[in-house]
Amino acid sequence: MTVKGEVSGALLFCDGQLLVRAGTLEPAGEEAGSGREALDSFVVRPQGVRAVALSGTTDDAPAGHEWLRVRRLIADESPRAALACRALGLLNWRAAHAYCGVCGEPLEDHPVEMARRCTACGHMAYPAISPAVIVRVEKEEKILLARHVQRIPDLYTCLAGYLEVGESAEEGVRREVREETGLEVGDVVYAGSQPWPYPNQLMLAFKARWVSGELALQADEIAEARWFDPADLPAIPPPGSVAYRLIRGLI
Repeated sequence: MTVKGEVSGALLFCDGQLLVRAGTLEPAGEEAGSGREALDSFVVRPQGVRAVALSGTTDDAPAGHEWLRVRRLIADESPRAALACRALGLLNWRAAHAYCGVCGEPLEDHPVEMARRCTACGHMAYPAISPAVIVRVEKEEKILLARHVQRIPDLYTCLAGYLEVGESAEEGVRREVREETGLEVGDVVYAGSQPWPYPNQLMLAFKARWVSGELALQADEIAEARWFDPADLPAIPPPGSVAYRLIRGLI
């Protein structure tokens, strides 16, 4: 299957990056993907915009275009960021759900719903979301920030982690803080949320106050953790992210 013709508002992705017009945050038209194989192509409902996953690499781009990570659109608060996140998240989901989890036969797009249906047994598969918590821990007018071993190790950010089966978001916050730093926190207060298509997260943001414990880091997760004065912060995630808003006290 190859990309043919132009569909208004199409979003072209390769290796998780979006093709845009050079020097802008404006998505390229679908004609810019001509010549590359389309690994997947579907219409994002209810927006009616086509999302296309292209083969190849992001080492080069068509003339007048460039590849950008969706994080850039989020950081610059582009009005297209939410749609790009939805499209990329659905592409990630579709790539992992080509076959039925019940009988193993191929899935096909549902004609109306944003779902996939088994061609053999009729099982319906809907987009999955993985809830994760992120928390600003406060102690004596300072906040706890950490450098993570696997996630952008040159930035300091809040503690975060996926929820586990059978626990509430608040319980997940307490567990993640305890596991990663050895600290105990008291009341956990909800602050906001943000979708994050890497690959399919919903980030639930919280604030919590330290009640006991000294820093004892989980070595395979946390490279360094320190208490910082909010007026004197290290390198942190860029604007647009829920982590930035938490750290800056904007939520």
